[in-house]
Amino acid sequence: MRYFPVVVTSAVLVTAAAAFAQTWGRDGEAPPIDIAKAPAPLFDDPVWHAPTDPDVLWNPIKKEWTMYYTQRRGTMPNPTGVDWVHGTAIGIATSPDALHWKYLGTCQGDGGLSDPLKEKVTWWAPGLVWDGDTLHMYVTWVDGIYTRWEGKRFIKHFTSTDGINFKYVSTAKLSSDRCIDPFVYKVGDTWHMVYKDEAAGSHIFTASSKDLNDWSDPRDIIHDVSQEGPWVIHWKNSWWMISDPLRERGLRVYKSENGVDGWVFNSAILQQPGKRPDDQRPGAHPAVIVQGDKAIIFYFVDGGRTTVIQMAELELGADGKVTCDRDKYAAATTQPAAQK
Repeated sequence: MRYFPVVVTSAVLVTAAAAFAQTWGRDGEAPPIDIAKAPAPLFDDPVWHAPTDPDVLWNPIKKEWTMYYTQRRGTMPNPTGVDWVHGTAIGIATSPDALHWKYLGTCQGDGGLSDPLKEKVTWWAPGLVWDGDTLHMYVTWVDGIYTRWEGKRFIKHFTSTDGINFKYVSTAKLSSDRCIDPFVYKVGDTWHMVYKDEAAGSHIFTASSKDLNDWSDPRDIIHDVSQEGPWVIHWKNSWWMISDPLRERGLRVYKSENGVDGWVFNSAILQQPGKRPDDQRPGAHPAVIVQGDKAIIFYFVDGGRTTVIQMAELELGADGKVTCDRDKYAAATTQPAAQK
């Protein structure tokens, strides 16, 4: 289970620190997500209608789920090239049950985090993890607002005590100046970051750290195909990585004995169109919540420039292969109320 503390709407940023400066902790178990009742689409960003790259955490203090995501500018008028995928902020939404989501605003902080358009920078793919009383956010920073897929890209490290106001700490020294899509997790007493290195064939790399700040030994761990958006879980007594291949439909699943290296391809999921509303395209850039034997995957579905977030369930077959039937609960799916 992944936890984090209080998040507040950007409309009350002035009082956030004073009113909600509470300690991060493990107290309080997240309630089971009733995936059979998940609406489709699960979440649509009300500002730009293009949420991507979700990260979902449980807040044990307010007893609610929180989603961080890349706030692409899908409905931006008169885009030039891919400038609508740049100049993006990190959006925030909350939910009492992980089914019905309310938009809260965007992450605030220094280094251009609060106002990427003004500072002419871009933020993508947040990866969050807490340690003690501090929330750590690792997020892709692009050094401009480009019309083509260019520019330098680094993974920057921020910390927060209220979940919305972040302070810049450092820039991770990794394998190149084209590193994106971080995900951080712990095995034993060592933290590991998996990420995509675009300068190395868009392979999945890893680096390790003892303090969540200084990263060492960056190395290529998966290079069978070009891919991005890696996410690692421990589920069903094994380590799994789910990633987004660039030239294939859907997502790829890998298995490892130790959760660090030796990743072996297991299966491909979310390749075929689903039946639910706005779920007719391959799944992209995953986040996964493990609750006991259940593994619930969040992913975005591309509808052109607009996107939505959806939810489905991973299953492990008798043959050892991971599958995902996105239509398993389609008969019970309902259209959600407009998100505010």
